[in-house]
Amino acid sequence: MENAIDQLIAWSKDLNVLYVEDDVALREEVSLFLSDIFSRVDLASNGEEGLQKLAKNQYHLVITDIRMPVMDGIEMIEKIKELYPEQPVLVTSAHNEIDYLVKLINLGVDNFITKPLQSEQIFKVLHKIVEHIHHKKELRKIEHDLREAHAQLEKLTQMQSRSLDLKNAVLKAYKEALDKATIVSTTDKFGVINDVNENFCQATGYGEEEIVGKTHQLIVHPSTDKKTYADLWKTVLAKQTWQGLLINQTRTLSPLYHYTTVVPILDAKGDISELIWIVQDLTELHRIQEAKNQASLDIALSLKEDEFLKQLPFAAAMLDETFRCERYNASFETLAMNHVKEETFVTLTQKNLFLKELVYFEEMDYFQTLSDIFDKFPYEGDITFKGTIQTIDHMQEVLVKITPYATHYLISVIPQEDFELCCQVLGR
Repeated sequence: MENAIDQLIAWSKDLNVLYVEDDVALREEVSLFLSDIFSRVDLASNGEEGLQKLAKNQYHLVITDIRMPVMDGIEMIEKIKELYPEQPVLVTSAHNEIDYLVKLINLGVDNFITKPLQSEQIFKVLHKIVEHIHHKKELRKIEHDLREAHAQLEKLTQMQSRSLDLKNAVLKAYKEALDKATIVSTTDKFGVINDVNENFCQATGYGEEEIVGKTHQLIVHPSTDKKTYADLWKTVLAKQTWQGLLINQTRTLSPLYHYTTVVPILDAKGDISELIWIVQDLTELHRIQEAKNQASLDIALSLKEDEFLKQLPFAAAMLDETFRCERYNASFETLAMNHVKEETFVTLTQKNLFLKELVYFEEMDYFQTLSDIFDKFPYEGDITFKGTIQTIDHMQEVLVKITPYATHYLISVIPQEDFELCCQVLGR
């Protein structure tokens, strides 16, 4: 945690933040906390005031409450996304504001902190946001450097008419400079590879002797649009430089996201003598973006699952593959509280309770995961078992109904007399 805080502070020392909150005491308290991290922290008491400050200043991050006078957080964010589509936004919200959170997710906001605010929670979310801002700044720098390198390369290639020998010498020197920062390969005008640098071999997993004499088709990922390569060849054969994103793959078939510049080199007669392929590897940045998208999806799914569990009139919980209870409703919590083992309820609240610690059914002894159960009973639909719960007073017989639900499994624990009601509810 300490290393993460140091990293957050290092990344945030040049960043500006706007904090919008109508609660005066909370606004002052959080602003003092933020001032220790960011270069500048501006304050606003409502959405309208926040928009006014955004119009006058540039902020790397806007942190806002939802419910505020004059203009609430939702309306302010709608206007922000209209005026400043790339503006990162972090929302502070209460647990009972699920409807608002769904609206925010639809607006493209995927960073939330629930009240009451806790320093560890704030650090964790801020670290994720600032890391993304940092990587975007790094990408802009890479793109700027690549544009400069491309401009310099084009300038150098214009000199080729003076002397073929001079052109080859200059290109060789420039290629050596590019070798350290980018992935470089050269081909003839038909695409047959003549040379690759060390970065090419490290990225793809192929040795130089394996790749020379082949074409780039060896590393093209199946998802690459054929139109992209058609446009590439149409452009370079017209003796023009092509730039764009190519999806390649490693020797082990892992995808690589390569921002590629292909420069045709002309001989003294103006014919293409070779093509230089300069690649900036964006694979890690793509992975970070994918992780961010998955986190947004997980937030949306968890909100829906929690709301669904609240609506059920019987004990229910969401389980992972290993029978561990991740989410549950109040009725399920009551079962754990009344269990003969006092530690059952504590384990549940820690999200570390496995189903067999609360309710037992014989079939559980034969399966390691919930997938094993559904593989054993391959017909579509729910699976129901008879089980028992050892309460403080007596041994209670129940029915255990297992239903696949999104990325989890819904477990319903019902007294036998309520089973028909359970089926009707889940059927709806």
